[in-house]
Amino acid sequence: ALAAQQQQAAQAAAAQTLGGAATASLGTLGNSALSGQQAAPLDPALLAGQEQTVIPNLASYVVINSGLQLFTQQPQLKRIVPIAIDRAIREIISPVVERSVTISCVTTRELMLKDFAMEPDEQRMRKAAQLMVQNLAGSLALVTCKEPLRVACGNHMRSLMQQAAIDPQLLEQVTQVCSSDNLELGCTLIEKAATEKAVRDIEEALAPAFAIRRKHREQTGLPYYDMSIFTSGRYPASLPEALRPKPGGLQPAQRRVYEDFGRIPRTAAMVQQQQAQQ
Repeated sequence: ALAAQQQQAAQAAAAQTLGGAATASLGTLGNSALSGQQAAPLDPALLAGQEQTVIPNLASYVVINSGLQLFTQQPQLKRIVPIAIDRAIREIISPVVERSVTISCVTTRELMLKDFAMEPDEQRMRKAAQLMVQNLAGSLALVTCKEPLRVACGNHMRSLMQQAAIDPQLLEQVTQVCSSDNLELGCTLIEKAATEKAVRDIEEALAPAFAIRRKHREQTGLPYYDMSIFTSGRYPASLPEALRPKPGGLQPAQRRVYEDFGRIPRTAAMVQQQQAQQ
């Protein structure tokens, strides 16, 4: 169990190391020809190690158990694993990220406009929005993608390896083990893509709110308060006292609700590590 946790933590760190280059590639994959389709046929270039993953350097971080009987007999088939993982991620990432980011941005925007209506500092508002939307989008993506990614990894691996006339039992063993071993890596990459897109989208969604605070301060020298929330009818007058916006912005205890989003473990591996330490 400890070894599995260490492997998951290492893969989470690897996904962070892949960084912006990986998520930049992932960000354009919604239009990929592979999205929603089965893997392309096996070709000699793949077995020769000439086919590259779309996600940069993914093969360096994919876990391949060399002790599996199939890989002992036919080590060249190990080259299929990163290609299958790459295609599986590309197949599911677009709908997962889109759904997670949409829900997170709508939720964050509405809460920001209410809770920070009396907050004149747009930077404080921006920081709270980023913390909240990152955590919501990442958590939603992580929960949403795990099972579809496991299935997609298995499907792509089977589709590629079946063409090599492999014993069905050995094929199933490799498919199950490799899919499980690399699930955390794929989930973390998808989570990272979701959090980065969410930050960009919430910045755009709240741009008018940020701009009006800055402009009002520069033109009048006075703090800006959004009084429209009291007249628009969007929020009931029966809101509990603790939830009503007040001049001067949020109190420290209320701001801590948003600050705490930055303290929540962001990946499944981190959650499992934390639970193991308790």
